[in-house]
Amino acid sequence: MKKFIYMIFGMLLVCVFILPESYWNGETMAASEAGNGKVYDLQQNEFKYYQVKHKGALGIPISCSCAESEAKDIRKYTVEPKYSEFISANKVEITISQVNVTGSADNFSSILKDNKYIKNIKLDKLDNNTVKVDIETSGKIDIKVSLVKRRYSQLGDNKYEFKTFIDVTFEEKAKDNSKIIIIDPGHGGSELGTTANFTYEKQLNLDISKRIKENLEKAGYGIYITRDDDSNVGLLDRTDPANLLNADLFFSVHNNSLPLDVNMQGVHMFRGTTVLYNSTAPKPGREFATILMREVSSTIKTNTYPLQDRPNLAVLSSAWCPTVLMETTAQTDDGDTKMMMHRINSQKVADASLRAVNKYFKVT
Repeated sequence: MKKFIYMIFGMLLVCVFILPESYWNGETMAASEAGNGKVYDLQQNEFKYYQVKHKGALGIPISCSCAESEAKDIRKYTVEPKYSEFISANKVEITISQVNVTGSADNFSSILKDNKYIKNIKLDKLDNNTVKVDIETSGKIDIKVSLVKRRYSQLGDNKYEFKTFIDVTFEEKAKDNSKIIIIDPGHGGSELGTTANFTYEKQLNLDISKRIKENLEKAGYGIYITRDDDSNVGLLDRTDPANLLNADLFFSVHNNSLPLDVNMQGVHMFRGTTVLYNSTAPKPGREFATILMREVSSTIKTNTYPLQDRPNLAVLSSAWCPTVLMETTAQTDDGDTKMMMHRINSQKVADASLRAVNKYFKVT
């Protein structure tokens, strides 16, 4: 009789604890499968490609847009494309399912121009929601495929765009181990930046950035510059090369402005050099910001004011590597502007930046 009672009690325990757990897991799996059934967009004319001296990266964009209420937590919402890969000696095939091809057809000529690693790209629709990307490669290279999440962007009317790149990287087998640095001249094109004392900030930023790029390349770093002419660059487009190339540092160059109604005490306090960083980033850039500000200000003899923690700035919150934004001088200050009108001081900033980078990476 006791054995019978124990058996009945054991069966009750199974019903109470195990069955609900199994049922809950079944609900979770069903919800997960339902979520994985979402069809995303693949915009065929929005492929990205970036190249430094020993590495290239091709980003295949998979995206969707939805309201904040649907996404629930926009910071955590992630586009998760379904794909498979096949890599041979000189060929990469990526088959992507549950995508809707959008945008005009692209012959990828801009990507293929001066490309060290890709000879040809072809996109084929296999059916309504399946595509295959064929990539023909050249040279002895290591090829890897991974997913890189992009920061969300606001579309208006409480809607957001979410994007993940299928990131195909090409790396020389006999590469060196030099660090990859992204140089970002602030503003450009219709985005003038500060306009004061007969100077456009966008032009000054570009001049300084080109000099920094030249210095760092001569020192052996792998450098990508987000613009090398007077062109517009979107905020998230500036950090895409850092994320797709898995860069070691993102370095944006600006010159500051002060409000027109600021008093003389405020001018004296805030003119000069400062560096912005994001303390909430996965890899905060405060250490490099500290070194950079000291090197630049001591070289061009500018005032300094405290480092600024600015996590809400797009370029500081959308790169996954250490990221800083340097306000080289206060362009609205007469003294700072007159100094920077002499191009020798732009070169001094570039030289100081090289010393800061070497100190940060402990290069002797």
